[in-house]
Parts: sequence; C-alpha cells; structure tokens
Amino acid sequence: MIDISKARLVHLRWLLQLEKKIRHESAPALESCRKCELGKWIYSEALEKYSAYPEISFLEKRHRHFHETADILVKLFSDRNFVEAEVALDELKRDSQDLIFMLTMFEYRYTGFNETS
Repeated sequence: MIDISKARLVHLRWLLQLEKKIRHESAPALESCRKCELGKWIYSEALEKYSAYPEISFLEKRHRHFHETADILVKLFSDRNFVEAEVALDELKRDSQDLIFMLTMFEYRYTGFNETS
C-alpha cells in the first residue's frame, strides 16, 4: 500500500518543480505515467488489488491524463507557444486537484473512515 499522504505531497512537489522549471524556460524530461512513484503503485498494485474501489479506476485515468497534459505543456513551452502553454498549465493544475481529491477519497474509503460507529 502506498503512503497516500506522502503521495499527495510528492505529487504537489513535482507539479511545483515542473512549473518552476517551465517559468525559467528549462524544459524538463518527464517520466511516463507508469514510471513515477504514483504510477508504479497504480499499475503494479492498485488496479488489481483495489479494483472494488471506483476511485482507483478514476485515479488511473486522471493520472494518465495528467501526464499527457504535462507532456503537452513542456512541448508548448519548448515551442514558445506561451499562451497555449498557460492554458495547459491551468488544465494541469485542475487535474492535480482531481488527483489529490481521488487519493483522499480512496484513503477515506479504504481506511474505513466512512463507517458509522
């Protein structure tokens, strides 16, 4: 099981570092959605082990989309298409919020916080 609190923080730190690099016009090399820490967990364990939780399927789709958008963002900045890149960055930030929400919902359901005493 992944440490979800850590996953949220790592994800936020990654997004902030990406934005910082982009702002300084340094196009970073990006990992695929299967190679980052969250992706490794999703594809090696979560999709199979936690398939009963609908959040996992949504998380996988949104995570994949997040990486696709990050790739587009880096290309747009590299090509100096700054207006379109800002739109992609806004979309990436929304995707990030969705990812964090889905991780939180999975954590909430998995740990049983929704059970009544």
